[in-house]
Amino acid sequence: MLNRSIKDDIRDYWAIRAETYDRSPGHGLMAAPEAAAWRALIRRHLGPGEGRHAMDLGCGTGTMSLLMRQAGFRATGLDFAEPMLARACRKAQGAGAPIRFVIGDAENTLEPDGRYDAVIARNLLWTLPDPHAALHEWLRILKPGGRLLVIDGDFARESLIGRLLPLLDRLFGRMQDSHSLVTAAQWREHGRIMAQLPFGGGLRAPDVAGLFDDAGFTGLRHENLRTLHSRRWPFWSRARLAALGQHRFAVSGMKPGL
Repeated sequence: MLNRSIKDDIRDYWAIRAETYDRSPGHGLMAAPEAAAWRALIRRHLGPGEGRHAMDLGCGTGTMSLLMRQAGFRATGLDFAEPMLARACRKAQGAGAPIRFVIGDAENTLEPDGRYDAVIARNLLWTLPDPHAALHEWLRILKPGGRLLVIDGDFARESLIGRLLPLLDRLFGRMQDSHSLVTAAQWREHGRIMAQLPFGGGLRAPDVAGLFDDAGFTGLRHENLRTLHSRRWPFWSRARLAALGQHRFAVSGMKPGL
């Protein structure tokens, strides 16, 4: 199709994935201990909410927006897949949470300079065509002294545990989540898209730290999230073992100027 960009493909892919997205662990309803662990992570990196303004970039179905609201922030969620935003709005309304949701491009938010005290991007950076531009944009919309928190992982490189998953499936049974429901055609489209992206081959914490440094962030903090992700599963479950093999991390930094 003429004049179609990679962003059009990304938007359309995630619009389709919205239908089953909340069946994936960490996106739909979560147990109270896990939700508390996420709120504690948010406070460690971004400070207390206390009514401060926060932006949840690539908010999807709004899980992190809700957690930020529960942590005391005045949250705005941004995504460019309308079906994701529709589900996020319904989720927030059902929880009685006053959250502002806007449709927009995370690499070019069109938000005013210095509007937010905190910005969060979970499982977003690895999907972007221009992550360098994104970090500069996120710095721009932060107030001086505001902090950006990136929560992400390496979803491309296969760990030793990942290579053993076929055996673990036979032992523990196949875990059913949104990934299990992705069709073969959708996986092919996912692979085609990722082959065109800077971090389609895998995103690691040092990569993100380098982007923070290049954009001008200071006071970087790093955290390994493998344990947080694995705790949602029974101790010897297949899913917990799989999570322990994943490279999951949080990196945050501050906009200088205070």
